[in-house]
Amino acid sequence: MPGLGSGKGKFQVSFGWHYAKANRSYFDSRVNHIITDKIKPIERLSVLDVTARYRISSRTSILATLPIVINRFSMIFPPMTPSLGARHSWSAAGVGDLAIYGERTMLDPNRFANFSLGAGLKFPTGNWNVKALIPDETGLNLSRRAVYPPAIMPGDGGLGVIVGFEAHKLLRCRFLRLSSIYTSGTYLINPRNINGTRSVISNLGVPLTANYLNRLTNSVADSYSLSAGILWRPPYLWEYPRLKGLRLMAAGKFDGQKSRDLLGASDGFRSAGYSLAVAPGISYSYGSDTFIAEVPVIFNRHINPGATTIPGLPVNGGPAPFEGNRQVGLVAPVSLSLRYVRSF
Repeated sequence: MPGLGSGKGKFQVSFGWHYAKANRSYFDSRVNHIITDKIKPIERLSVLDVTARYRISSRTSILATLPIVINRFSMIFPPMTPSLGARHSWSAAGVGDLAIYGERTMLDPNRFANFSLGAGLKFPTGNWNVKALIPDETGLNLSRRAVYPPAIMPGDGGLGVIVGFEAHKLLRCRFLRLSSIYTSGTYLINPRNINGTRSVISNLGVPLTANYLNRLTNSVADSYSLSAGILWRPPYLWEYPRLKGLRLMAAGKFDGQKSRDLLGASDGFRSAGYSLAVAPGISYSYGSDTFIAEVPVIFNRHINPGATTIPGLPVNGGPAPFEGNRQVGLVAPVSLSLRYVRSF
């Protein structure tokens, strides 16, 4: 769930925006130059969200988040040819999947260190079958088909269970006085196997070998997010009342999508992998308002090559062969997250 700052009001509302652009495909943890140079994919993810928290008591809160997705993808058709073809693009926009999450602080709220546990549900309110006019593998034969990759869809089509935790400690030594360290994490359990949306494997319109036949529809995959960091208050700010709420941030982030789900089957096509990032940022609070900005920078990533391989063109009229280097796994090198929080 998106962060809501440290306001003490009974009710908080937050508006956030996350933006990332990816134009490099990865194979394991290496750049896949064949896909990057021949297909030239560009993926733009732009997600707004409205998040609200209501404090039922000093230790129990309920949160709700509704994202608004404005994503876009483009690539060269026909792909994997000696000379470049024409670029085609399509978008996926709309309301995303609604999440409702309950959180309970486990110790007295007045302690200098505390932790909380939470659980909730993710509802399939976002469209998981957005369609557009897309050519086949030859670059011809435009037809209305499901957009890809699955990451740009507003929803995944599954009713999911969210479990999470948060812990923090207020530091009291002189140089770090009123600074804090923290960690948080969430895991999304998606029991549904596949969502019925035709995947890129079937939409390319080429004959397939048997190893692709289990990936003709999109999967509903588990995902996770883990972060840990510090909010540092620079010294001597007490001399400037308007700067007392300033904190510098630094965090490490670990995000990914599982190749195998915790519950249920794991069939279908999915973009499994993970990324590791360092995220410098800034937080500023004044009165009832908080502003947060983070710039996660990816320093390591891994894309599961077996789960994300796409077929090539048929050979001599036969089925499309399996080629391990035809694997589209896009990861943005840097992203931007902005958030405004109002406490009441």
